[in-house]
Amino acid sequence: MNIFMRTYILFFVLAGIFFGCSSFPLGFLTKSIRTLGGPIDSVRNKITEPVLPDVPLSVLWIGHATCLIQIHDRVFITDPLLTKTAGMLSQRIVEPGIDPALLTRVDAVLISHLHFDHLSYGSLDMLPKNGVLLLPLGGLEYVPNFSFADICEMKSYSSYTVRGATVTAVPANHFSGRYGFDALWMGSTGFTGYIIEYRGMTVYFAGDTKYDPEMFKEIGKKFKIDVALLPIAPVEPSSIMRRVHMDPAQAVQAMDDLHARVMIPIHYRTLRQGSDSSATFAQDLLKKIIKEKKIENRVYILTIGERKVFEEGFKK
Repeated sequence: MNIFMRTYILFFVLAGIFFGCSSFPLGFLTKSIRTLGGPIDSVRNKITEPVLPDVPLSVLWIGHATCLIQIHDRVFITDPLLTKTAGMLSQRIVEPGIDPALLTRVDAVLISHLHFDHLSYGSLDMLPKNGVLLLPLGGLEYVPNFSFADICEMKSYSSYTVRGATVTAVPANHFSGRYGFDALWMGSTGFTGYIIEYRGMTVYFAGDTKYDPEMFKEIGKKFKIDVALLPIAPVEPSSIMRRVHMDPAQAVQAMDDLHARVMIPIHYRTLRQGSDSSATFAQDLLKKIIKEKKIENRVYILTIGERKVFEEGFKK
């Protein structure tokens, strides 16, 4: 049995656990197979200097849940997905927003959970190993020896200090496992969000999570968040997706629950997700919400490969 067949069988095990008799898993799989080997859009005017000499705070959206975060002289990357496919099952629609070969130093790599589109072995292999690899509780046994300077599992509200910056794991509300069957014994472990604090700046990376108002309010009480990186897709079918994901309206509400100054949406446009009618479906919904609520100064929609720089004065 080849590796593709194993992957498809494991997918259906997971689908059976979480979706029962729904026709959604078969439709998703069919869509994924059809796109394999298809064209991947290129990123125009790709940034050639991903790390700036010094900047108060910047976020470069590489695609999906992958962001390059720079706070002054410290550099972090979230859920690196730099390969053409996620788990050889779902192909990218748009290429990664940077060339990883241009990264010479990453202080911390933050992994929110173990799914193929968030914990990508091929992508970890492309990164410099001079920083720490942070994983959710239960993640160590899933990671081969990549020779990072350090590897650490993080339970909720535990912290790791790297070169003066503090990274704290915070709760998420998603689902666990990597291969389907392992979700049965991992329970509520294996997924997390992160808070990064350094020199007066605070960034929240939600990873992948459903909308949980009490959870977001708790995080917002504990930290003064400047920038929240919040997932907005997949959206459809909402009856299924809302169990483990947020839609754009929920993400905007989460921003308010967190008392975050601004939000950057993530987890869309990169892979075919759910049964959304187009790659920009979630983005289009978010644009309508931004216009209705008149929050253009709080929600920044980036294109893949675009960097948003926040100067010191944005906190005033």
